[in-house]
Order: sequence, then C-alpha cells, then structure tokens
Amino acid sequence: MSTEKPVLGYWKMRGLAHPIRMLLHYKEADFVNKMYEQGDAPEYNKDSWYKEKFSLGLDFPNLPYYIDGDVRITETSAIFAYLGRKYNIDGSTVKSKIRNDMIYSLTVFDLYRFFDVTYSDQFETLKTPFLESLESRVEKYSKYLAQDEFFGDSELVYADFCAYSLLDVFNQFKPGCVDSFSNLKAYMSRMSSLPTLKSFLNSGEGMRYGPFNSKYATYGGKSLQ
Repeated sequence: MSTEKPVLGYWKMRGLAHPIRMLLHYKEADFVNKMYEQGDAPEYNKDSWYKEKFSLGLDFPNLPYYIDGDVRITETSAIFAYLGRKYNIDGSTVKSKIRNDMIYSLTVFDLYRFFDVTYSDQFETLKTPFLESLESRVEKYSKYLAQDEFFGDSELVYADFCAYSLLDVFNQFKPGCVDSFSNLKAYMSRMSSLPTLKSFLNSGEGMRYGPFNSKYATYGGKSLQ
C-alpha cells in the first residue's frame, strides 16, 4: 500500500472542488491540496495544469482529480462517491442515501445555473432574472431540510458540504437570500461550526470570499474582499 498522501488537484478557486476540500478537512484527512494557478488576462494561461495533465495516470484527465495510492479518479461525482464510501459519509440508511443523492444532484444543477450566468458575456442581462430566481431556488432547500440538522435525514452526508458551499455562494451573490430562512441560517451556522471544519473555512485555503470561478469569469473570478 502506498504511503504517499492522497492528492486533490484543482484550480486555485472554489469552483467544483470546495465541497471536496471541506469533506476532507472535516474527516481530518492528511492530503495534499494541489491548486493549479491560472495566468492573468488576456491569455489566462493554463500551462500549470496542461504540463501535468497526461502524466498522472488518469483514465479521463480532468480537474478535479483525486489520487489515493492506486486509486486515480476524475469527475466530481465519482470523487464524492469514492470518498462517501471510504469515510462512511454517504448515508447509513436507504432513506439517508436517497436524500444524499438527491441533494447532491440538486446542488450540481443549481451550481451550473450560477456558472451559466457568471461566465457569460451577457452577465448584466442574465443577472437580474437569476437574482429574482434565488428565493425560490433557496426555498426548496429550506423546505426539504425542514427541522432536520443535516440533509441526510438528520445525518451529515457528503451532499451537506455541497449544499453549504452553494448556499454560501448564493448568500454572497444576493446577501440575505439564505439568511432569510431561519432553518437554513441555523444550518449554515451548524455546518461552519463543526470543530474539524471550522479552521479550514476560516483559513486562506477556505477562500471564504472567493474566488468562486476562473479568472476569465465575468463575476467571481477574484476574491470579493
């Protein structure tokens, strides 16, 4: 068995990898958080990744990737599935597994709608209707969580890290849109106060205020503070 630390590779931004980083820090995993730097405008050079892309033994070279000994994974959902099984955080019952799967899928859908807007050169046109949609987008999480502590039927599952990260981004994009739901406000506080997660979220690597996106995005390509 390899004695090398697992490696999570992704761009130096929150993007798709932030919830994975959260999970690993929550589980106190000893891993390498490898962040590739993208060049500045106008080229936005990606050579830091391209020079390694085809030399890591990945079947489908892409970011994020996760290397754990002989295990080499790409695709965000596959990484979560692996870590969920490894750390027993994918639900302990049929109900919690189903809830985990659904919330994970929902957060992916909503995150990509955010990307559609914030990477678009029509950002100013798309921004207003997206902001108007946020209340209903957030409300469905509030209704589904109800009075539970976490989304896995009161059991913390890996989709919770995805939900927290997404709702945090939404709450910064439209301040108060999450906090206006009392159960979600309490949920966000509960998640950010988890002892093994708190220090990461408050650190530089936690990227509290971004960047959320790549440098070439119209919004979120640099820290808000």
